[in-house]
Amino acid sequence: MLVFNSSHMDALTKIMIEHFHGVVADIDSAFEISGEDDTIVFLTDPGKKKAELSDVKSTIVVPLPSDDLFSALINIKATQYIEDSHISPGLLIMRTVGDHEKIIESVCETYHGQILSFSECLNRGTSNQTIISFTNQPVNRKLSLKDIHPKHVLVDMDVHKLYRKMRSQVLRFFNEGFQDKNWYDLEIRIYDRYSQYMNHYERLSFVLDVLDVGLILGESWGKDHPRFLMSVMVYQIRLFTLLDPIEIKRILIGLEHLEDGTRIIDLDLIYKGNKIEWPRAIEKNNTAKSRNELGKTYRGEILKKLDKEEKALLQEMEKKILKSRY
Repeated sequence: MLVFNSSHMDALTKIMIEHFHGVVADIDSAFEISGEDDTIVFLTDPGKKKAELSDVKSTIVVPLPSDDLFSALINIKATQYIEDSHISPGLLIMRTVGDHEKIIESVCETYHGQILSFSECLNRGTSNQTIISFTNQPVNRKLSLKDIHPKHVLVDMDVHKLYRKMRSQVLRFFNEGFQDKNWYDLEIRIYDRYSQYMNHYERLSFVLDVLDVGLILGESWGKDHPRFLMSVMVYQIRLFTLLDPIEIKRILIGLEHLEDGTRIIDLDLIYKGNKIEWPRAIEKNNTAKSRNELGKTYRGEILKKLDKEEKALLQEMEKKILKSRY
């Protein structure tokens, strides 16, 4: 986040839009459409050594990191339109589970921060400080302000130093919020009669990662015994997750099927040594009458959570799987 003081706001805004594909937005929308590699530029009148949100005349989201933006502005001689510039506090977003308030208090105490609203953090914060925000949503995609907890922590430490510190402590904070909530240790068994195990593993691990459902702690070959005196080779994945096993089973049922209902893989879920059968995944209000219908429903739920690029990559993986059958 950058603050530019300018008496040529129209000219500077035009440069941001035409040269850097910037988007003019209100402050709330700016945070919703921006990603971690984008820069939010606040334009204010000249003479503002310490600008507050009320001083902002225009907000522009630029799809460039701030250092690249600074360099480009110098190269095109656009600095003539900027009287002064300031770097706003850094921003880190942390995912929480369980008791959010307990985690926020712990983070605040650990880093000697202040609990404030987001607008207060922006108004008070300086370039050598960091705002820590909290969400219960996956953090590997864009978030809107409605996904963010109303309490934020302003820490007197620059974002790079704080990030390095938090990387080694974030699991501790994560666990503090559990109370009576525990991790589930699950086993997923992949069986493919066409022996394209690595293609299916790649697809499965991709979706589990995108949905941010947990951690894959190991993988290995094994044997399953679907019938008496019969064994088949399977590829086994050990998944550590906070989601209920039934939720994981619904994801697996969705991944077993394509959009037309075609079943392309067997994905069994084992919890505490017992296989979770697919009828247990049916929700009360679900009218599906077969496993294929259920697969189409849960595949649709997965696709709703993927962005355009992720959907395209998933489709490419599935084309590769289908091609290997011929």
